[in-house]
Amino acid sequence: MSMRSSTRFRSAFTGAAVCSALALGTVLAGPGAAVASTETGRNSTAASAQAACSVYWKTGVDYAGLTAGYSWAWNVVIRQGDTGDRVREIQCLAIYHGYSLTVDGQFGPATKNAVTAFQRARGIGADGIVGPSTWRQLRK
Repeated sequence: MSMRSSTRFRSAFTGAAVCSALALGTVLAGPGAAVASTETGRNSTAASAQAACSVYWKTGVDYAGLTAGYSWAWNVVIRQGDTGDRVREIQCLAIYHGYSLTVDGQFGPATKNAVTAFQRARGIGADGIVGPSTWRQLRK
């Protein structure tokens, strides 16, 4: 097989694998799954894809709990103004526990309000900041 044929085969194979993985993720998420936009926001003409926010049980080396697959954080402090996968994890877990949020990775006022309400409902310090005790409760 020539180098050019090998590259074409690898590209076709990789593309098929990505399509299969996306289709499988859609099937596994099922109805009622939260949806997160993966649009970068840098360019208004950028294509966006929809990703499922599906929560499942995970067993780690030292502990087990719920996760959405964005982060396995337990002791990291996350607060309003933070961004990224840990925030997406919080948003997905809050949705799993019945709170209405958009999964965008931005810890804004809506996420803070949901976290504060969750903390009140669980009887832990209601400050809107996700620290170790809030992580533990989110992962139950």
